[in-house]
Amino acid sequence: MGQGMPPGSRGIESLTNWEDILSSVQKPVRYIGGEWNAVRKEPSQVRLRIALAFPDVYEVGMSHLGLKALYAIVNARPDLAAERVFAPWPDMEAALRRAARPLTTLESGAPLARCDIVGFSLQYELAATNVLQMLDLGGIPLHSRERGPEDPLVIAGGPIVFNPTPFAPFFDAFAVGDGEELILELADAAVEWKRRGGSRLDLLAVWKAIPGIYVPALHREGETVTRRVVSDLNLASYPTELVAPHCETVHDRIALEIARGCTRGCRFCQAGMLCRPVREREPSLIMELIRKSVSSSGWEEVSLLSLSSGDYSCIGGLLSALTQRLTPDKTAISLPSLRTETLDEEIAHEVRKVRKTGFTLAPEAGTDRLRRVINKGNTSEDLEHAVRAAFAAGWRSLKLYFMIGLPYETDEDLYGIVGLIRKALGWASGGRITASVSTFIPKPHTPFQWAEQLGMEETLRKQQLIRNRFRRGRAQVKFHDRRITFLEGVLARGDDKLAEVIENAFHKGARFDGWDDQLKFDAWMEAFREAGIDPQSYLAARDIKGALPWDFIETGVDRDFLVQEWEKARREEATEDCRFGNCARCGVCDFEEVYPKRAEFGLSDIKKAAQEASVADDESGATYRLRFAKRGRMRFLGHHDVVRTFHRAFRRAGVSLVHSKGFHPKPKLRFSPPVPVGVESMAEYLDFDLAGCPLEPQALISALTSKLPEGLEPLEVREYPLKNQSLSGTIREITYQVAAPSSISTADLGRRIEKFLASPTFVVTRELKGKSRSWDLKEWVVDLDVTDSELTLTLKADSGGSVNVILAVAAILGLDASGGRALRIRKKSVRLDQAAEGAYGD
Repeated sequence: MGQGMPPGSRGIESLTNWEDILSSVQKPVRYIGGEWNAVRKEPSQVRLRIALAFPDVYEVGMSHLGLKALYAIVNARPDLAAERVFAPWPDMEAALRRAARPLTTLESGAPLARCDIVGFSLQYELAATNVLQMLDLGGIPLHSRERGPEDPLVIAGGPIVFNPTPFAPFFDAFAVGDGEELILELADAAVEWKRRGGSRLDLLAVWKAIPGIYVPALHREGETVTRRVVSDLNLASYPTELVAPHCETVHDRIALEIARGCTRGCRFCQAGMLCRPVREREPSLIMELIRKSVSSSGWEEVSLLSLSSGDYSCIGGLLSALTQRLTPDKTAISLPSLRTETLDEEIAHEVRKVRKTGFTLAPEAGTDRLRRVINKGNTSEDLEHAVRAAFAAGWRSLKLYFMIGLPYETDEDLYGIVGLIRKALGWASGGRITASVSTFIPKPHTPFQWAEQLGMEETLRKQQLIRNRFRRGRAQVKFHDRRITFLEGVLARGDDKLAEVIENAFHKGARFDGWDDQLKFDAWMEAFREAGIDPQSYLAARDIKGALPWDFIETGVDRDFLVQEWEKARREEATEDCRFGNCARCGVCDFEEVYPKRAEFGLSDIKKAAQEASVADDESGATYRLRFAKRGRMRFLGHHDVVRTFHRAFRRAGVSLVHSKGFHPKPKLRFSPPVPVGVESMAEYLDFDLAGCPLEPQALISALTSKLPEGLEPLEVREYPLKNQSLSGTIREITYQVAAPSSISTADLGRRIEKFLASPTFVVTRELKGKSRSWDLKEWVVDLDVTDSELTLTLKADSGGSVNVILAVAAILGLDASGGRALRIRKKSVRLDQAAEGAYGD
């Protein structure tokens, strides 16, 4: 049932309370679960239940590939269950606390405290307070030392655990490095521990012996923890039955990792140091994984992920083969942030074949000199070539990414950023350039880990220097919040003293600190003061010979190599990429199991893709009108969520739709005016045009029913001649059934209805996005009746829609906004105009 108890485990009263909570929050779709491909296992049938916890909002967490991979790996085992849980937005946290309800998993509605393991994915330092929020709401003690035999084991993985010291008191264990193999080794040890019995320390001792696991309670001075590496990406498990969210996510597409690791050697880049060596997936495997993923999920876009996708050995051939296979069914291809020298005419041409997805180029620095310092390895000429290629291929906007505060930076480098943006505008031939400027953070395990980070005052000065030169024009320049960068830098370079600060900030209300509109900077500064800590001290330059809080984590990259790179930065000396030159002797490869693995591509792969590609038929075969129900948890889907879900259901069912023309083709789906979020319906309508041969109505219903989530139910479909009149133009009346609130007695209900009926006018007003609109309900209510505490209300409709039913019923019954949202309303039927009904054979 989502983040609440599962069906059958609660009474009517508690069910109503949960639905009241969902009705009261901003985006209930985040908490309902039941997505396509979500895995629901009976707790009694599994030996271990793992909550995969992402300490950010649902839309962010469901965009994360690592979460999807671990979810699939665990659930592929019949004896294990992986369930998801995300940080509730502040409105939901407040609602849960008011109702004294625990935070629960999406799949079974299990409170976190009832899971065996709660595993957090730590992608960002400022998610720390969200971790504590989730533990607290889940009924789990914040500190590892306070947890007892009945509490779950709390673990964490992700890039942040490469300096786990500030977060250590809150976790029982950390998984350092690639997690595909680690997750099952941890699970197997826990299953055996449960079978045999024993203390928490017994299990932690077993876990500590697993390579890549750091157990703070058992760690001894001088011990090291070595990063786990998946040596061959072709043998690593990868999800193809992807959970398809109801709502739009931050990265709303299939993400396919074509390579892991990067040896370009950018000296600021933590991921480039932590993920070595480069391991590429074979093109044939990539194409097969994409084929299965598109078929099972219905997503209409595929992103080829890597730290440097343009460096993939077979990128040209792979893109050519994929576009041949994916273009006919309107599946687009996108690439993440690219190095400027890797975007050329061929890549731009292939990516635009379905629709123009976005491009972000990362020159990083404003001058060639500073790019030599950071070992970026590209020039202003490379950027010019990339920008011209993109706009020549039809793009009209492009994003550029820069950093300020890099070591050895001067104001001339800042003027270089200004100059490059202005030049890019010229190269763009009238297009739009958006530049994002962030402040550099010297992250652990990089050659720049010893560097000083800019303070807030100097950050502001440098931002203003750039900002003042772009007050108007076609270039939009955005800056990362300097307060957020400040806190991120302190935590990234922190030690064990910061755990107290994190906990104090949490108790002072800090949540979602990476979100500009949620940051409680004053709470953090107060927490620092109470702990007697000067946060600025963590941003200072570090002694190259001194100890660092993260030294006990062995990434595989030698410290001597990092020192050499730090010194070469000062001399502006380059280090070549070992894929294309000599070995840099970074220390990560053993040249037996761990070494660079590059993919090969043959013409046979392209020919096979061409043979398997279907022929696009975008001519209309027939037009249909579908009536469908929207019930249960699906009533909390917004209109755009419903549109997205139906589009992907058609794709999963293999039913081809007619699309619009142009650079951004979209399926021609025409829905009736939507009901408000929270209202059930038995009379939603959808008009659509099939491409190719017509299908029998019953075949369409069967195909869609098998590919839609529970609660969206096709009821009736009819073929009809295409007319100009829209669905909204044919609906004349809408009838609703409303369950009267239990707080209103039958007698009082009758009096309120009589008062409305007796009123000559009954004006209601709605405020939305700063604008107000009024309706006289006496002109819109066609009929109103009450039987056994159930209202039957018929509202007039026209081409502009109808009055909001929640607003109308709440006004008639004298309820406030929250009372209106808690109403149980069902759209029973609509009356179409006679001409339209005749056209459909009624």
